[in-house]
Amino acid sequence: MLIGVSKARALKKLETASGRLAAMESQRDMAVAAAMDAGCTWAEIGSALGVSAQAAHRRFRWLRHSPVTGETWREPPLPV
Repeated sequence: MLIGVSKARALKKLETASGRLAAMESQRDMAVAAAMDAGCTWAEIGSALGVSAQAAHRRFRWLRHSPVTGETWREPPLPV
């Protein structure tokens, strides 16, 4: 245990960091969706993310975005 850090304070820090991470992931997803809407290739998106085109496609291929509402969501295909 870190000296001088209470459990409550440590958990609050964890909660705050988790909230920030979720917000940043949401912003990244919206940026990827905007890049897709703009016609960027998976190679361009992957390069911007620091990963290969294949890795970007694998992770974000189900990402959907509504330009009307600004909402972004993941929509995997229905099982066959």
